Amino acid sequence: MTNGRSRSTPRQDDARLLAAAVWAADVGAYEWDLRRDRVRWLNDWCRRYGLDPCEGAHHGRRWRARVHPDDRIASRHEYAEHLAGNRDRYESEYRIRTLDGSWRWIRNRGYVVRDRRGERLVGLCVDVDERKRTEAALEHSRRSLEALAAAAPIWMLLLDPLGNVEFLNRPMRQRGIEPEALRGRPVATVAADGDEARRIESLRQRVLRSGESQTLTLTLADGRAIEVFATPVREAGAITGIAAVALDVSERRDRERELLAAVTAEQRRFARDLHDGLGQELTGISLLARSLARPLAAAAPALLPGLEELVAATTAAIATSREVARGVSPVALGEGGLSGALRELAARNRRRGGPAVRCRLSDRAGRPCDALVADNLYRIAQEAIGNANRHAGAREVRLGFDRTARRLRLVVEDDGVGLAPGDEGRGGLGLRIMRARAELIGAQLVISAAPGQGTRVECLRPEGGAAGIRRAAAGAGTGWRGRRSA
Repeated sequence: MTNGRSRSTPRQDDARLLAAAVWAADVGAYEWDLRRDRVRWLNDWCRRYGLDPCEGAHHGRRWRARVHPDDRIASRHEYAEHLAGNRDRYESEYRIRTLDGSWRWIRNRGYVVRDRRGERLVGLCVDVDERKRTEAALEHSRRSLEALAAAAPIWMLLLDPLGNVEFLNRPMRQRGIEPEALRGRPVATVAADGDEARRIESLRQRVLRSGESQTLTLTLADGRAIEVFATPVREAGAITGIAAVALDVSERRDRERELLAAVTAEQRRFARDLHDGLGQELTGISLLARSLARPLAAAAPALLPGLEELVAATTAAIATSREVARGVSPVALGEGGLSGALRELAARNRRRGGPAVRCRLSDRAGRPCDALVADNLYRIAQEAIGNANRHAGAREVRLGFDRTARRLRLVVEDDGVGLAPGDEGRGGLGLRIMRARAELIGAQLVISAAPGQGTRVECLRPEGGAAGIRRAAAGAGTGWRGRRSA
């Protein structure tokens, strides 16, 4: 007895399981009789995706006619290679026209079975339209971005966390570097020498350590300035690389230098007019007023107190004009050029209650320092000493200046609290202004600091141009603490 129910055979159970698996995998299963050129689909996959199953006679010819013309040759080649026994299976991805006239990407995989029933291609079709269209869109975006990057007048680099180059958009012809040759190699490979390599590595470490964008300016052997901007690349909150751009800022720097030179010249003219013009006129008024004191005391003694007030006010105005003139152009008015102005800066800092400034100044160049260079070096020293006063809590500041016929070097060191890790490469407005001033005069500014160990600001410039910075740096020696400049 079967209780009114028919029992399925194991073969029928297997067939149902196979049908369920094919349905769940969303694939189209077929069996193609190659001798008779007829196909049998094992499910309704073609109907679900709007395709003509090409059942009945001449299946192969009808199916191939619906394949996109650009894909027919490759698909036919894969099929022929499998039939010839050169490949274990047939596999091809191509576009096929749907019943509504649109194109759809599918993947067709199969293999030939030869038995007593004849020769058959047993295969599966899978819809890959969404993936292929996404890949095409991504490839279009990639090509567009690469074309844009190649056309950009700047260098673009992408580094992995270890500092190896993953992408470079254009050759670095001055150094004979092609993009493909650099990929996978450390970014320090682009450096011209060990000093430059250390600065590039320091920039990379600052980005990883701080997690923020950093900048670096490199002065090439030919005197050109290259500014590098580096920013971290994050995925899921972790830094997975560094994106950097480098551009030649020489022309911009030259324009800024010309502008600054014009401003400096105007400041000097104003300071000279203030000192030699208004100051001298006020001095003449003071002398004239003093000369009237004796006759006035005899003729009108009641007016004498007013005259004394006039002399005092004139004397105060003279002092004020000199102070303003000194602030506008301190080097031009200081005795002894830049060295004299630096000594006056140290003395004035002490008079105003700041920490003691010990000076070690030497000028052995044998000629006056360029006015633009002198003014900017003075302002760098002024800012560094001011930082030691306002932020570092320093008890002592050491100011060093050494100038020879080949190079000049300015060093300001303090014993204050120092900077937090990463701040020496970024800093506030004051540090950025110091860097800008150094760049404008073709100098290299290095700021080194550690928490609780003070801050060291060093400005190094070759006399005669930026091309000798590295030669000057090689012979710069050590600081007063025995530290080499970073």
